[in-house]
Amino acid sequence: MRNALVLVFSTGLLCACSGPMGPIPGGELEGTPTPWPEDWAFTDAVENVLLQTNPMDPYSVTVWMVNVENEIYIAASDTDSAWAQNMFQNPSVVLSVNGMLFNATARNVSDHDSLSRAIQAYLVKYEIESQEDFVQEGGALFHLQRP
Repeated sequence: MRNALVLVFSTGLLCACSGPMGPIPGGELEGTPTPWPEDWAFTDAVENVLLQTNPMDPYSVTVWMVNVENEIYIAASDTDSAWAQNMFQNPSVVLSVNGMLFNATARNVSDHDSLSRAIQAYLVKYEIESQEDFVQEGGALFHLQRP
């Protein structure tokens, strides 16, 4: 009986939250709508950001982001994930950085130079030792732009 109560209470808490909780996806993000910044350097020290996809039925996740020469990139290691599929179908997204909400358009990146620079930025920022190209391993890279 006690386990059932804990399960019901936990489920209620998860449903009451709007954004994701760690690796558990969420719905519509809450925060302060913020104009697109001229300089994204403030994100260099931010490890995790929140990304909302699918504007008609908001779906949000916690992701890593890199700033490369004032351009923002989000990587999906699995293009079959719900959020990556959502961006392929509708590129309108909301990015949350420390509670600031930025409307953006996600564009799948395929040019070699952008891919190389963004992958290198991920390796440095997140201290990833692997030199594997996640894009060639079934992933995708998205450039977030002002809508």
